[in-house]
Amino acid sequence: MKFTTSGSSETGPSSSIGIMRFDTETGGPKISPEFVVIVGAAFTLVILVLQLFKV
Repeated sequence: MKFTTSGSSETGPSSSIGIMRFDTETGGPKISPEFVVIVGAAFTLVILVLQLFKV
């Protein structure tokens, strides 16, 4: 996975690895598409495991 940096001067651990960016125009956090895909895949795996074991 290649880390890219935007032209802004954001600092901190989350902005450097691209998990969450803070958009100053809207004033809210922006979650990267890669993070959304990983969370979705993890959630799907949890649901599948629960279905297999009937918990």
